[in-house]
Amino acid sequence: MPVQRKKRRISLLSVLVLLFLICAVAALALLRPKGDPAQALQARLDMLSAPVDPSLTGRSAEPSALAGIDAEIAEAYDRCLRFEARGPFSQKPRSASGTVVRTSLDTELLTRGLSDEMQAALTERASAAKRSAELYTPDGAVLPELCETLYADAMRARLAHAEDYCRTDEYPVTMTFEDGEWQTDLTSLLPDRVPSKPGYEVACTALTPVYLHYTLPPTGPGPVPNPACYGETRDPQDIARLLESPTAQRLIGGQELDFDPKRDMLGRPFYYYLDETILALVWQQDEHGAVGTFAEVLISDPSQLRRKLADDTFGTLQYYTPSEFAAQTNAVLACSGDFYNSGRADYGLYVYNGELMRSNLSYGQSCLFNNEGDMLFTYENQFGSVEEAERFIRDNHVPFSLSFGPVLIDEGQDVTPYDYLFGEVREGYARCCVGQLGKLHYLMMTINCEYPDHDVYVTLRQAADSMIAHGCVNAYTLDGGQTGSILIGGKLINPVQFGTEREMSDIFYFATALPDE
Repeated sequence: MPVQRKKRRISLLSVLVLLFLICAVAALALLRPKGDPAQALQARLDMLSAPVDPSLTGRSAEPSALAGIDAEIAEAYDRCLRFEARGPFSQKPRSASGTVVRTSLDTELLTRGLSDEMQAALTERASAAKRSAELYTPDGAVLPELCETLYADAMRARLAHAEDYCRTDEYPVTMTFEDGEWQTDLTSLLPDRVPSKPGYEVACTALTPVYLHYTLPPTGPGPVPNPACYGETRDPQDIARLLESPTAQRLIGGQELDFDPKRDMLGRPFYYYLDETILALVWQQDEHGAVGTFAEVLISDPSQLRRKLADDTFGTLQYYTPSEFAAQTNAVLACSGDFYNSGRADYGLYVYNGELMRSNLSYGQSCLFNNEGDMLFTYENQFGSVEEAERFIRDNHVPFSLSFGPVLIDEGQDVTPYDYLFGEVREGYARCCVGQLGKLHYLMMTINCEYPDHDVYVTLRQAADSMIAHGCVNAYTLDGGQTGSILIGGKLINPVQFGTEREMSDIFYFATALPDE
Protein backbone atom coordinates (compact mmCIF):
# COMPACT_ATOMS: atom_id res chain seq x y z
CA MET A 1 0.00 0.00 0.00
CA PRO A 2 1.39 3.36 -0.87
CA VAL A 3 2.73 5.27 2.09
CA GLN A 4 0.51 8.24 1.34
CA ARG A 5 -2.68 6.21 1.58
CA LYS A 6 -1.53 4.57 4.80
CA LYS A 7 -0.95 7.94 6.44
CA ARG A 8 -4.42 9.11 5.44
CA ARG A 9 -6.00 6.01 7.03
CA ILE A 10 -4.12 6.54 10.32
CA SER A 11 -5.18 10.17 10.37
CA LEU A 12 -8.85 9.17 9.84
CA LEU A 13 -8.70 6.63 12.68
CA SER A 14 -7.18 9.22 14.95
CA VAL A 15 -9.99 11.61 14.12
CA LEU A 16 -12.60 8.92 14.78
CA VAL A 17 -11.02 7.98 18.11
CA LEU A 18 -10.89 11.63 19.08
CA LEU A 19 -14.52 12.11 18.14
CA PHE A 20 -15.45 9.00 20.15
CA LEU A 21 -13.57 10.29 23.17
CA ILE A 22 -15.18 13.69 22.84
CA CYS A 23 -18.62 12.10 22.61
CA ALA A 24 -17.89 9.82 25.57
CA VAL A 25 -16.74 12.72 27.71
CA ALA A 26 -19.76 14.73 26.64
CA ALA A 27 -22.07 11.81 27.48
CA LEU A 28 -20.46 11.33 30.88
CA ALA A 29 -20.79 15.06 31.52
CA LEU A 30 -24.45 14.93 30.60
CA LEU A 31 -25.17 11.81 32.70
CA ARG A 32 -23.21 12.83 35.81
CA PRO A 33 -25.55 13.60 38.81
CA LYS A 34 -25.95 17.25 39.58
CA GLY A 35 -26.12 18.81 43.02
CA ASP A 36 -24.96 17.83 46.51
CA PRO A 37 -26.88 14.74 47.72
CA ALA A 38 -26.55 15.91 51.36
CA GLN A 39 -28.18 19.24 50.58
CA ALA A 40 -30.91 17.54 48.58
CA LEU A 41 -31.59 15.16 51.46
CA GLN A 42 -31.77 17.98 54.02
CA ALA A 43 -34.24 19.86 51.85
CA ARG A 44 -36.51 16.82 51.78
CA LEU A 45 -36.10 16.35 55.54
CA ASP A 46 -37.10 19.95 56.17
CA MET A 47 -40.35 19.21 54.40
CA LEU A 48 -40.95 16.28 56.75
CA SER A 49 -40.45 18.55 59.77
CA ALA A 50 -43.34 20.79 58.72
CA PRO A 51 -46.53 20.55 60.85
CA VAL A 52 -48.19 17.21 60.31
CA ASP A 53 -51.68 16.48 59.21
CA PRO A 54 -54.05 16.50 62.22
CA SER A 55 -55.29 13.04 61.24
CA LEU A 56 -51.78 11.73 61.80
CA THR A 57 -51.70 12.85 65.42
CA GLY A 58 -55.04 11.56 66.64
CA ARG A 59 -56.35 14.98 67.63
CA SER A 60 -59.90 14.91 68.91
CA ALA A 61 -62.33 17.08 70.82
CA GLU A 62 -63.37 16.08 74.34
CA PRO A 63 -66.38 17.57 76.17
CA SER A 64 -64.43 17.63 79.45
CA ALA A 65 -61.23 18.74 81.12
CA LEU A 66 -59.54 16.82 78.32
CA ALA A 67 -60.89 19.18 75.68
CA GLY A 68 -58.04 20.15 73.38
CA ILE A 69 -55.42 18.01 75.11
CA ASP A 70 -54.86 15.87 72.02
CA ALA A 71 -54.36 19.00 69.91
CA GLU A 72 -51.84 20.31 72.43
CA ILE A 73 -49.94 17.02 72.31
CA ALA A 74 -49.95 17.21 68.50
CA GLU A 75 -48.56 20.75 68.64
CA ALA A 76 -45.79 19.55 70.93
CA TYR A 77 -45.18 16.74 68.43
CA ASP A 78 -44.79 19.36 65.71
CA ARG A 79 -42.40 21.45 67.79
CA CYS A 80 -40.18 18.53 68.65
CA LEU A 81 -40.07 16.80 65.27
CA ARG A 82 -36.93 17.59 63.28
CA PHE A 83 -34.48 15.76 61.01
CA GLU A 84 -30.79 16.29 60.30
CA ALA A 85 -28.75 14.81 57.45
CA ARG A 86 -25.47 13.69 58.88
CA GLY A 87 -22.35 12.75 56.86
CA PRO A 88 -20.03 11.64 55.73
CA PHE A 89 -21.86 10.64 52.55
CA SER A 90 -20.43 7.92 50.35
CA GLN A 91 -21.25 8.58 46.73
CA LYS A 92 -21.18 6.37 43.70
CA PRO A 93 -21.89 7.57 40.13
CA ARG A 94 -25.68 7.59 40.61
CA SER A 95 -26.22 6.76 44.30
CA ALA A 96 -25.24 8.11 47.70
CA SER A 97 -25.68 6.89 51.29
CA GLY A 98 -25.56 8.64 54.67
CA THR A 99 -27.31 8.95 58.06
CA VAL A 100 -30.42 10.82 59.18
CA VAL A 101 -30.86 11.83 62.86
CA ARG A 102 -34.50 12.18 63.88
CA THR A 103 -35.58 14.07 67.03
CA SER A 104 -39.17 13.35 68.08
CA LEU A 105 -41.57 13.45 71.02
CA ASP A 106 -41.34 10.17 72.92
CA THR A 107 -44.84 9.35 74.20
CA GLU A 108 -43.50 6.59 76.45
CA LEU A 109 -41.16 9.09 78.10
CA LEU A 110 -43.90 11.72 78.13
CA THR A 111 -46.20 9.47 80.15
CA ARG A 112 -43.63 7.75 82.39
CA GLY A 113 -44.30 8.67 86.04
CA LEU A 114 -47.37 10.71 85.07
CA SER A 115 -49.45 8.85 87.68
CA ASP A 116 -47.05 10.01 90.42
CA GLU A 117 -47.73 13.63 89.55
CA MET A 118 -51.46 12.94 89.41
CA GLN A 119 -51.25 11.18 92.79
CA ALA A 120 -49.54 14.18 94.35
CA ALA A 121 -52.25 16.46 92.99
CA LEU A 122 -54.95 14.10 94.30
CA THR A 123 -53.36 14.19 97.77
CA GLU A 124 -53.36 17.98 97.68
CA ARG A 125 -57.01 18.05 96.69
CA ALA A 126 -57.88 15.58 99.46
CA SER A 127 -56.30 17.86 102.05
CA ALA A 128 -58.61 20.67 100.94
CA ALA A 129 -61.82 18.66 100.44
CA LYS A 130 -64.63 18.64 102.99
CA ARG A 131 -66.08 15.30 101.96
CA SER A 132 -64.78 12.28 100.13
CA ALA A 133 -67.77 12.50 97.78
CA GLU A 134 -65.98 15.47 96.20
CA LEU A 135 -63.25 13.08 95.08
CA TYR A 136 -64.57 9.52 94.91
CA THR A 137 -67.51 7.47 93.73
CA PRO A 138 -69.53 5.49 96.32
CA ASP A 139 -67.47 2.38 95.55
CA GLY A 140 -64.23 4.23 96.29
CA ALA A 141 -62.95 4.99 92.78
CA VAL A 142 -61.63 8.40 91.81
CA LEU A 143 -64.37 10.38 90.09
CA PRO A 144 -63.98 10.17 86.29
CA GLU A 145 -64.15 13.93 85.89
CA LEU A 146 -61.44 14.34 88.54
CA CYS A 147 -59.24 11.80 86.72
CA GLU A 148 -59.61 13.87 83.58
CA THR A 149 -58.65 17.07 85.38
CA LEU A 150 -55.64 15.50 87.09
CA TYR A 151 -54.45 14.04 83.79
CA ALA A 152 -54.97 17.24 81.81
CA ASP A 153 -53.15 19.35 84.41
CA ALA A 154 -50.21 16.95 84.67
CA MET A 155 -49.95 16.54 80.89
CA ARG A 156 -50.08 20.27 80.21
CA ALA A 157 -47.33 20.86 82.75
CA ARG A 158 -45.16 18.39 80.84
CA LEU A 159 -46.06 19.74 77.42
CA ALA A 160 -44.80 23.16 78.50
CA HIS A 161 -41.34 21.55 78.50
CA ALA A 162 -41.89 19.07 75.71
CA GLU A 163 -38.22 19.19 74.75
CA ASP A 164 -37.46 17.28 77.96
CA TYR A 165 -39.45 14.33 76.61
CA CYS A 166 -37.81 13.97 73.20
CA ARG A 167 -35.58 11.21 71.86
CA THR A 168 -33.11 10.96 68.98
CA ASP A 169 -32.73 8.04 66.58
CA GLU A 170 -30.33 7.43 63.69
CA TYR A 171 -31.39 5.86 60.39
CA PRO A 172 -29.26 4.88 57.35
CA VAL A 173 -30.50 6.46 54.11
CA THR A 174 -29.66 5.62 50.47
CA MET A 175 -30.38 8.10 47.66
CA THR A 176 -30.43 7.54 43.89
CA PHE A 177 -30.14 10.09 41.13
CA GLU A 178 -33.10 9.77 38.77
CA ASP A 179 -34.82 12.16 36.39
CA GLY A 180 -32.20 14.76 37.03
CA GLU A 181 -32.44 14.83 40.88
CA TRP A 182 -31.50 12.94 44.00
CA GLN A 183 -34.44 10.88 45.25
CA THR A 184 -35.28 8.68 48.28
CA ASP A 185 -38.37 7.49 50.18
CA LEU A 186 -38.39 9.07 53.67
CA THR A 187 -41.92 8.16 54.84
CA SER A 188 -40.52 5.41 57.05
CA LEU A 189 -38.73 8.06 59.10
CA LEU A 190 -41.98 9.60 60.36
CA PRO A 191 -42.77 8.66 64.00
CA ASP A 192 -45.77 6.52 64.81
CA ARG A 193 -49.13 8.17 65.10
CA VAL A 194 -49.48 10.09 68.39
CA PRO A 195 -52.15 8.21 70.38
CA SER A 196 -55.16 9.95 71.83
CA LYS A 197 -54.68 10.74 75.54
CA PRO A 198 -51.46 8.73 75.83
CA GLY A 199 -51.09 6.96 79.18
CA TYR A 200 -54.50 8.10 80.42
CA GLU A 201 -56.00 4.73 81.35
CA VAL A 202 -52.80 3.45 82.94
CA ALA A 203 -52.28 6.61 85.01
CA CYS A 204 -55.88 6.73 86.24
CA THR A 205 -55.87 3.04 87.14
CA ALA A 206 -52.68 3.54 89.17
CA LEU A 207 -54.21 6.27 91.34
CA THR A 208 -54.65 5.32 95.00
CA PRO A 209 -57.54 7.07 96.76
CA VAL A 210 -56.42 9.35 99.59
CA TYR A 211 -59.32 9.15 102.00
CA LEU A 212 -60.13 12.08 104.19
CA HIS A 213 -59.68 11.72 107.91
CA TYR A 214 -62.07 13.60 110.13
CA THR A 215 -61.64 14.45 113.81
CA LEU A 216 -64.42 15.92 115.92
CA PRO A 217 -63.90 18.65 118.50
CA PRO A 218 -63.88 17.35 122.09
CA THR A 219 -67.18 18.88 123.09
CA GLY A 220 -70.54 19.48 121.51
CA PRO A 221 -72.85 17.20 119.54
CA GLY A 222 -71.68 15.21 116.56
CA PRO A 223 -72.55 16.13 112.97
CA VAL A 224 -76.02 15.23 111.74
CA PRO A 225 -76.03 11.66 110.34
CA ASN A 226 -77.15 11.07 106.78
CA PRO A 227 -80.66 9.52 106.91
CA ALA A 228 -79.90 7.61 103.71
CA CYS A 229 -77.11 5.73 105.51
CA TYR A 230 -79.51 4.03 107.92
CA GLY A 231 -81.15 0.74 107.02
CA GLU A 232 -83.36 -2.02 108.37
CA THR A 233 -83.72 -5.50 106.95
CA ARG A 234 -84.67 -9.04 107.85
CA ASP A 235 -82.46 -10.57 105.17
CA PRO A 236 -78.97 -11.45 106.46
CA GLN A 237 -77.66 -11.29 102.90
CA ASP A 238 -78.42 -7.58 102.81
CA ILE A 239 -76.01 -7.13 105.70
CA ALA A 240 -73.48 -9.45 104.06
CA ARG A 241 -73.53 -7.31 100.91
CA LEU A 242 -73.23 -4.16 103.00
CA LEU A 243 -70.16 -5.55 104.75
CA GLU A 244 -68.53 -6.43 101.43
CA SER A 245 -68.76 -2.85 100.20
CA PRO A 246 -65.48 -0.90 99.88
CA THR A 247 -66.69 1.63 102.45
CA ALA A 248 -67.35 -1.05 105.06
CA GLN A 249 -64.14 -2.90 104.26
CA ARG A 250 -62.05 0.21 104.83
CA LEU A 251 -63.57 0.61 108.29
CA ILE A 252 -63.29 -3.08 109.13
CA GLY A 253 -59.65 -3.05 108.09
CA GLY A 254 -59.26 -6.81 108.19
CA GLN A 255 -60.69 -7.21 111.68
CA GLU A 256 -63.02 -10.07 112.46
CA LEU A 257 -66.61 -9.05 113.09
CA ASP A 258 -68.76 -10.44 115.85
CA PHE A 259 -71.83 -10.13 113.65
CA ASP A 260 -72.70 -13.47 112.06
CA PRO A 261 -75.74 -13.64 109.77
CA LYS A 262 -75.96 -17.40 110.44
CA ARG A 263 -77.04 -16.86 114.04
CA ASP A 264 -80.68 -17.14 115.03
CA MET A 265 -81.79 -13.51 115.16
CA LEU A 266 -85.22 -14.36 116.60
CA GLY A 267 -86.86 -13.36 113.32
CA ARG A 268 -86.30 -9.71 114.19
CA PRO A 269 -84.89 -7.01 111.92
CA PHE A 270 -81.25 -6.00 111.63
CA TYR A 271 -80.44 -2.32 111.88
CA TYR A 272 -77.41 -0.62 110.43
CA TYR A 273 -75.73 2.64 109.58
CA LEU A 274 -72.78 3.04 107.23
CA ASP A 275 -70.84 6.02 106.00
CA GLU A 276 -67.12 6.35 105.42
CA THR A 277 -66.46 7.16 109.10
CA ILE A 278 -68.68 4.73 111.00
CA LEU A 279 -70.27 1.30 110.68
CA ALA A 280 -72.94 0.34 113.21
CA LEU A 281 -74.81 -2.99 113.28
CA VAL A 282 -77.59 -3.83 115.72
CA TRP A 283 -79.31 -7.18 116.09
CA GLN A 284 -81.03 -9.37 118.65
CA GLN A 285 -80.59 -13.03 119.49
CA ASP A 286 -81.30 -15.54 122.21
CA GLU A 287 -78.80 -15.13 125.05
CA HIS A 288 -79.11 -17.59 127.94
CA GLY A 289 -82.85 -17.78 127.32
CA ALA A 290 -83.23 -14.00 127.45
CA VAL A 291 -83.20 -11.37 124.69
CA GLY A 292 -79.66 -10.26 123.90
CA THR A 293 -79.42 -6.97 122.02
CA PHE A 294 -76.01 -6.33 120.46
CA ALA A 295 -74.56 -3.26 118.82
CA GLU A 296 -71.25 -3.60 116.98
CA VAL A 297 -69.54 -0.36 115.97
CA LEU A 298 -66.39 0.54 114.05
CA ILE A 299 -65.26 4.15 113.79
CA SER A 300 -62.48 5.88 111.88
CA ASP A 301 -61.35 8.24 114.64
CA PRO A 302 -61.41 8.01 118.46
CA SER A 303 -63.15 11.39 118.72
CA GLN A 304 -66.32 9.72 117.44
CA LEU A 305 -66.70 7.87 120.78
CA ARG A 306 -68.22 10.50 123.03
CA ARG A 307 -69.75 11.09 126.45
CA LYS A 308 -72.82 13.17 127.18
CA LEU A 309 -73.90 14.40 130.60
CA ALA A 310 -77.23 16.06 131.17
CA ASP A 311 -76.90 19.73 130.20
CA ASP A 312 -73.16 19.09 129.77
CA THR A 313 -72.78 19.81 133.46
CA PHE A 314 -71.23 17.43 135.95
CA GLY A 315 -73.46 16.95 138.98
CA THR A 316 -76.66 18.46 137.60
CA LEU A 317 -79.92 16.98 138.82
CA GLN A 318 -81.51 17.31 135.39
CA TYR A 319 -82.30 13.97 133.68
CA TYR A 320 -83.27 12.89 130.17
CA THR A 321 -84.30 9.66 128.50
CA PRO A 322 -81.80 7.94 126.21
CA SER A 323 -83.92 8.95 123.22
CA GLU A 324 -83.70 12.59 124.27
CA PHE A 325 -79.95 12.30 124.76
CA ALA A 326 -79.58 10.68 121.32
CA ALA A 327 -81.46 13.56 119.69
CA GLN A 328 -79.37 16.15 121.54
CA THR A 329 -76.12 14.59 120.43
CA ASN A 330 -76.97 13.53 116.84
CA ALA A 331 -75.88 10.07 117.89
CA VAL A 332 -75.65 7.39 115.22
CA LEU A 333 -75.69 4.84 118.03
CA ALA A 334 -76.18 5.54 121.73
CA CYS A 335 -75.88 3.43 124.85
CA SER A 336 -76.89 4.24 128.40
CA GLY A 337 -73.91 4.98 130.61
CA ASP A 338 -73.23 4.51 134.30
CA PHE A 339 -76.01 6.76 135.64
CA TYR A 340 -73.27 8.41 137.64
CA ASN A 341 -75.66 10.82 139.41
CA SER A 342 -78.25 8.30 140.52
CA GLY A 343 -77.76 9.08 144.21
CA ARG A 344 -75.74 5.99 145.08
CA ALA A 345 -72.40 6.38 146.84
CA ASP A 346 -69.43 7.49 144.73
CA TYR A 347 -67.18 4.70 143.53
CA GLY A 348 -64.07 4.77 141.35
CA LEU A 349 -62.89 7.64 139.11
CA TYR A 350 -65.23 10.08 137.42
CA VAL A 351 -63.46 11.76 134.50
CA TYR A 352 -65.15 14.24 132.20
CA ASN A 353 -63.52 16.43 129.53
CA GLY A 354 -60.15 15.18 130.71
CA GLU A 355 -60.58 16.23 134.33
CA LEU A 356 -61.06 14.11 137.44
CA MET A 357 -64.37 15.40 138.75
CA ARG A 358 -64.61 13.19 141.84
CA SER A 359 -63.15 9.93 143.06
CA ASN A 360 -63.16 7.12 145.57
CA LEU A 361 -59.82 5.39 145.47
CA SER A 362 -60.79 2.57 147.86
CA TYR A 363 -63.97 1.27 146.26
CA GLY A 364 -65.16 0.64 142.72
CA GLN A 365 -63.63 -0.28 139.39
CA SER A 366 -63.70 2.23 136.54
CA CYS A 367 -63.48 2.08 132.76
CA LEU A 368 -61.46 4.88 131.15
CA PHE A 369 -61.25 5.60 127.44
CA ASN A 370 -58.01 7.15 126.23
CA ASN A 371 -57.57 9.46 123.27
CA GLU A 372 -56.86 6.48 121.00
CA GLY A 373 -60.24 4.95 121.82
CA ASP A 374 -58.87 2.09 123.92
CA MET A 375 -60.46 0.90 127.16
CA LEU A 376 -58.34 1.12 130.32
CA PHE A 377 -59.39 -0.08 133.76
CA THR A 378 -58.62 1.05 137.27
CA TYR A 379 -59.19 -1.00 140.40
CA GLU A 380 -59.68 -0.53 144.12
CA ASN A 381 -56.62 0.85 145.95
CA GLN A 382 -54.65 1.18 142.70
CA PHE A 383 -53.70 4.77 143.56
CA GLY A 384 -52.27 6.04 146.80
CA SER A 385 -53.51 9.59 146.29
CA VAL A 386 -55.76 11.74 144.16
CA GLU A 387 -52.65 13.34 142.65
CA GLU A 388 -51.45 9.91 141.52
CA ALA A 389 -54.83 9.21 139.92
CA GLU A 390 -54.77 12.58 138.16
CA ARG A 391 -51.28 11.87 136.85
CA PHE A 392 -52.52 8.53 135.48
CA ILE A 393 -55.34 10.33 133.71
CA ARG A 394 -52.96 12.89 132.18
CA ASP A 395 -50.34 10.34 131.20
CA ASN A 396 -52.91 8.18 129.46
CA HIS A 397 -54.76 11.11 127.84
CA VAL A 398 -58.18 10.11 129.20
CA PRO A 399 -61.09 12.29 128.03
CA PHE A 400 -63.80 10.47 130.03
CA SER A 401 -64.59 7.48 132.18
CA LEU A 402 -67.51 5.23 133.08
CA SER A 403 -67.82 4.27 136.73
CA PHE A 404 -70.13 1.39 137.51
CA GLY A 405 -68.44 -1.99 137.14
CA PRO A 406 -67.12 -4.43 137.68
CA VAL A 407 -64.53 -5.14 135.00
CA LEU A 408 -65.32 -8.41 133.18
CA ILE A 409 -62.41 -8.85 130.76
CA ASP A 410 -59.06 -7.05 130.95
CA GLU A 411 -56.73 -7.50 127.95
CA GLY A 412 -58.21 -10.89 127.16
CA GLN A 413 -58.26 -12.14 130.77
CA ASP A 414 -61.51 -13.05 132.47
CA VAL A 415 -61.45 -11.01 135.71
CA THR A 416 -65.16 -11.17 136.54
CA PRO A 417 -65.44 -11.08 140.36
CA TYR A 418 -67.60 -13.37 142.43
CA ASP A 419 -69.00 -10.37 144.24
CA TYR A 420 -69.11 -6.60 143.81
CA LEU A 421 -70.38 -3.52 145.58
CA PHE A 422 -73.62 -3.28 143.65
CA GLY A 423 -75.36 -4.63 140.58
CA GLU A 424 -77.03 -7.84 141.88
CA VAL A 425 -73.98 -9.80 140.78
CA ARG A 426 -75.19 -13.31 141.58
CA GLU A 427 -78.88 -12.66 141.02
CA GLY A 428 -80.79 -12.68 137.77
CA TYR A 429 -81.04 -9.15 136.43
CA ALA A 430 -81.24 -7.11 133.24
CA ARG A 431 -77.63 -6.48 132.15
CA CYS A 432 -75.79 -3.85 130.15
CA CYS A 433 -72.11 -4.06 129.10
CA VAL A 434 -69.62 -2.37 126.84
CA GLY A 435 -66.68 -4.18 125.28
CA GLN A 436 -63.80 -3.66 122.89
CA LEU A 437 -63.26 -6.14 120.05
CA GLY A 438 -60.28 -4.45 118.41
CA LYS A 439 -58.91 -1.09 117.34
CA LEU A 440 -61.79 1.43 117.29
CA HIS A 441 -64.08 -1.61 117.31
CA TYR A 442 -66.69 -1.97 120.04
CA LEU A 443 -69.56 -4.15 121.19
CA MET A 444 -72.46 -3.04 123.39
CA MET A 445 -74.83 -5.60 124.89
CA THR A 446 -78.02 -5.60 126.87
CA ILE A 447 -79.70 -8.78 128.12
CA ASN A 448 -83.34 -8.36 129.02
CA CYS A 449 -86.29 -10.42 130.13
CA GLU A 450 -89.16 -10.34 127.67
CA TYR A 451 -92.44 -12.19 128.07
CA PRO A 452 -93.54 -14.75 127.11
CA ASP A 453 -90.71 -16.47 125.27
CA HIS A 454 -87.64 -15.01 126.98
CA ASP A 455 -88.83 -14.51 130.50
CA VAL A 456 -85.53 -15.02 132.33
CA TYR A 457 -82.85 -12.78 133.80
CA VAL A 458 -79.15 -13.53 133.87
CA THR A 459 -76.35 -13.30 136.39
CA LEU A 460 -73.25 -11.18 135.96
CA ARG A 461 -71.32 -14.38 135.30
CA GLN A 462 -73.58 -15.20 132.38
CA ALA A 463 -73.20 -11.68 131.02
CA ALA A 464 -69.41 -12.04 131.22
CA ASP A 465 -69.60 -15.38 129.43
CA SER A 466 -71.55 -13.69 126.65
CA MET A 467 -68.95 -10.92 126.20
CA ILE A 468 -66.21 -13.55 126.10
CA ALA A 469 -68.10 -15.67 123.59
CA HIS A 470 -68.62 -12.63 121.38
CA GLY A 471 -64.89 -11.98 121.19
CA CYS A 472 -64.30 -9.01 123.50
CA VAL A 473 -60.73 -8.40 124.66
CA ASN A 474 -61.96 -5.81 127.17
CA ALA A 475 -65.40 -5.62 128.76
CA TYR A 476 -67.06 -3.61 131.49
CA THR A 477 -70.40 -3.64 133.29
CA LEU A 478 -72.75 -0.66 133.04
CA ASP A 479 -75.92 0.17 134.90
CA GLY A 480 -78.53 -2.42 133.89
CA GLY A 481 -82.14 -2.83 134.91
CA GLN A 482 -84.38 -0.18 133.41
CA THR A 483 -81.34 1.99 132.67
CA GLY A 484 -79.68 -0.30 130.09
CA SER A 485 -80.54 0.95 126.60
CA ILE A 486 -79.22 0.66 123.04
CA LEU A 487 -80.48 3.05 120.37
CA ILE A 488 -79.66 3.48 116.68
CA GLY A 489 -80.91 6.51 114.81
CA GLY A 490 -82.69 7.56 118.00
CA LYS A 491 -84.76 4.36 118.06
CA LEU A 492 -84.69 2.22 121.21
CA ILE A 493 -84.01 -1.39 120.14
CA ASN A 494 -83.83 -3.49 123.29
CA PRO A 495 -86.77 -4.21 125.59
CA VAL A 496 -86.31 -2.37 128.90
CA GLN A 497 -87.58 -3.12 132.39
CA PHE A 498 -91.10 -1.89 133.00
CA GLY A 499 -91.52 -1.21 129.29
CA THR A 500 -90.54 2.47 129.22
CA GLU A 501 -87.31 4.43 128.96
CA ARG A 502 -85.86 5.73 132.17
CA GLU A 503 -84.70 9.28 132.64
CA MET A 504 -81.00 9.29 133.54
CA SER A 505 -77.97 11.51 133.89
CA ASP A 506 -75.76 10.39 131.00
CA ILE A 507 -75.03 8.28 127.95
CA PHE A 508 -72.05 7.52 125.76
CA TYR A 509 -72.50 7.46 122.03
CA PHE A 510 -70.92 7.14 118.59
CA ALA A 511 -71.13 9.96 116.06
CA THR A 512 -70.42 10.24 112.38
CA ALA A 513 -67.39 12.38 111.68
CA LEU A 514 -68.62 13.61 108.29
CA PRO A 515 -69.09 17.39 108.50
CA ASP A 516 -72.59 18.79 108.20
CA GLU A 517 -73.51 19.84 104.68
